[in-house]
Amino acid sequence: MILVGTGLFWAKYGYDIKNNIADGYSYSQGLTKGDFKPKNSTVIYDRNGKVIKKLSQSSSDYTPINEINPKITKGLVKVEDQRFYIHHGVDPYAILRSLVAKVMRRRIEGGSTLTQQLVKNVVLKDQSQTFNRKLKEMVIAQQLEKKFTKKQILEFYINDVYMGHGSYGFSSAANYYFSQNQNDLSIDKIAMLVGIPNNPIYYDPVNYPHRSLLRRNMVLSIFYKNGVINKSTYRNARKRPLGIKVNEHKYDNDVSNNYALSYAVYNATEELMKSSGFTLKYKFDTDAQRKQYNTEYQQAYERAHGELMDGGYSIHTSIDMDIQNQIESIVAKQYAAYTGRDVHGKLAPQVSSTVIDNKTGDVLAIVGGRTTEGDQVNRAIMGYRQPGSSAKPLTAYAPAFERGYLPQSSVIDSAVSSDSGHAITNWYSGYTGRTTVRHALENSINTVAFKLASEDKDHTYYDDLTKMEFARLTPQDNNPIIAIGGFTYGVTTTEMASGYSSFSRNGQFIHPSNLTSIYDTSHERYIYQNTHLKKKIYSADASYMTINTMQSVISDGLGKAAALDNYSHTAGKTGTTDNTKDSYFVGMTKSFTIANWTGNDVSSSLTGAEQSLPMSTFKAEGEYLVDQLKEKDTDFKKPSTVKVSGQDLTVVKSNKQPSIQDVIDTNFEKFNKKQESKNDNRLYNMDYRIIYHLTKKEEFSREHKVQKAIDKYNETPIKKQSQYDKKLDEIQKIRYLNANVKRQSAKIKFNNQILELQKDLNMSQAMFQSEKDNKKIAGYDAQKEDLEAQRDKERKDKVAKLQTQYDSQLQKVKDAYKNNDSDKDDQKQKLIDIMNEIRSYGGNAPDLKLNVDSGSSSSNSSNSNSSSTTSDSTNN
Repeated sequence: MILVGTGLFWAKYGYDIKNNIADGYSYSQGLTKGDFKPKNSTVIYDRNGKVIKKLSQSSSDYTPINEINPKITKGLVKVEDQRFYIHHGVDPYAILRSLVAKVMRRRIEGGSTLTQQLVKNVVLKDQSQTFNRKLKEMVIAQQLEKKFTKKQILEFYINDVYMGHGSYGFSSAANYYFSQNQNDLSIDKIAMLVGIPNNPIYYDPVNYPHRSLLRRNMVLSIFYKNGVINKSTYRNARKRPLGIKVNEHKYDNDVSNNYALSYAVYNATEELMKSSGFTLKYKFDTDAQRKQYNTEYQQAYERAHGELMDGGYSIHTSIDMDIQNQIESIVAKQYAAYTGRDVHGKLAPQVSSTVIDNKTGDVLAIVGGRTTEGDQVNRAIMGYRQPGSSAKPLTAYAPAFERGYLPQSSVIDSAVSSDSGHAITNWYSGYTGRTTVRHALENSINTVAFKLASEDKDHTYYDDLTKMEFARLTPQDNNPIIAIGGFTYGVTTTEMASGYSSFSRNGQFIHPSNLTSIYDTSHERYIYQNTHLKKKIYSADASYMTINTMQSVISDGLGKAAALDNYSHTAGKTGTTDNTKDSYFVGMTKSFTIANWTGNDVSSSLTGAEQSLPMSTFKAEGEYLVDQLKEKDTDFKKPSTVKVSGQDLTVVKSNKQPSIQDVIDTNFEKFNKKQESKNDNRLYNMDYRIIYHLTKKEEFSREHKVQKAIDKYNETPIKKQSQYDKKLDEIQKIRYLNANVKRQSAKIKFNNQILELQKDLNMSQAMFQSEKDNKKIAGYDAQKEDLEAQRDKERKDKVAKLQTQYDSQLQKVKDAYKNNDSDKDDQKQKLIDIMNEIRSYGGNAPDLKLNVDSGSSSSNSSNSNSSSTTSDSTNN
């Protein structure tokens, strides 16, 4: 059963295991000391390749091992990896101990060595808990131990480990938390720092001092038990407070004075999080899940942000500073008359504005407030406020059009209550009765929007928002009340603009970003490339009908003030919350979408003039962008399945091809299998074009290089041991070439060939080693024969010498017994000793029996009888 189970396991995972082991060796081959030392500054470029910002390195206080406080090095090993100086990168004992702790005591204990942690955080930069990552980590860790000394590995770890608050390494952390040099720290402060890497967020001494204190005291107890400190020092250290004296890092990394730049850093940080295995989530079943995720997100964000600031990245963006500066200037002019300030000294009212390129989904411009002087909040990405009725197109009307409603469909404006029993009221008194969907959206009728969402039994309005990455959704938001803007925590203008922008792309959502790519200059690889991946949210019919109905909001409804003078087909929607604490407007043309919000940071009612600012600002921004982007005055493209007659829209069934959903509903299993097979085949042979956007020429050139290298390798088969290292290097170079091959079918073929080459090389190496061993054994055998012959001669010479002594002593014994001498027993014992010595050298000394006639004895003899004496014999 064990053999069968092992066979099945290998059949399923063997290929992945071999690949991951090979990848681990590939990673480790190129690693040098420079990979663990301070990196070049991270540089951010605009869309034209001009440098916008160079971020200073936070690793400037890299400390050589000889200058590190010895109590840090000793204490760290005792706490994190007590067998550090014994293992070779991976500690089977620690792994077994962690498994036992998990199974027997249901307690999680780390099984990773310091070397493995270094690999995970610095080499792989991957926090995912997967078998593949762990296997690579273990391979690389063992290779690191061959490349570097224990002192070097410890130096790398102490300087590169993340310590929270953007601090990497103990020197940086000592300066941040205590405003001290690491060599000047007392033992209690060292213990606090040693306790942080286990979980930098949970044991954060700034935000969670009580947890940090408990952790510090536990570390102190480990110090004491392992002889790092004595009992008196331990007792005194436990009594001390944490002694935090924060010294904010003084690096020129401030991007808060540029909204576009701060947004780029925010995007880059999230992309680094994702590249390290973190999965962004937008949907939760419980508040506890959401809270846990938020904690994990914050921890991953701080780690990635610190890594970004630490240097080593080249970030290219789609930022056009001319457009960005002009949009900021337009916003400033619109709000210039409002000079009041709130209780915190911030200008009031505040503003956020996000401009999206409808074609690419890129953020063209972003404004996060009135000014960045003394106000570093980018409200366009962090200002979560209620959208009011501007949520209706996303949550009520587009889903309704999906279900078969048309703009001219009849609906009833009448009394309705939410699940909590509260009546849904309109912005005007009373109800208008029967009306159309178009009229209801034009005049922002709350009751109709709520009823439309309530009819959606599948709650697609909530699922659609999660797909469009609205980040602050809660389980309580899975409720039709959000159809009129009743979100638990609100939304941002960036989320709203990207959601509306989907309508212009036939219902396809693109993740909003102003990044083009992120390049890891240290490892010469791309971390991220913006492919503007599209995600289907709404149907083309529903999207067009939503836009067409929103155009009526501008022409005949509450959004007339937002109409652009240089463009005739604007669509949009207003939004105002209870007591007019928030005012929203989201508007769009074919080319761009703009979402604007205004309100007070300390929430309070807006005046009528302030409430109109989002629309007037959109008008000014939109007219500038129409001219700047040279947008033609043409309407949104209508799907061929939609027929327009005045303000009435209908879907022409005869022109409508079955949708994917129609096909799925008709025969899901058949469709699913067909699509899986189709996609597998396509990806198998076309992935280099679909995923990596390579031409056939580019990809086949890469494959040709691999095949050429393999052929060259085979031209000169290995014939002697001295060729092994060279042939091994050739195989490694082939692996590097194959790493650039993106067509999966070709990569797999080459991988198999490379594995066979490695197998044959290993076999040759074994044969050479066997021949070498055989020669050694033959030499040993010859030496052994000579030695044995020499020893045999020496034994024979010794026996011959002893034989002479034997003959002489034998005669003495005979005489002694014959004469009944008093020393006859002593003479006999001497003979026995000589016999034993002869036998010990392999000689022959037979047992002897002496019969001696005593003759007549003297008168005083006590024994007058003849006596028979037998010599003693011994067996050797």
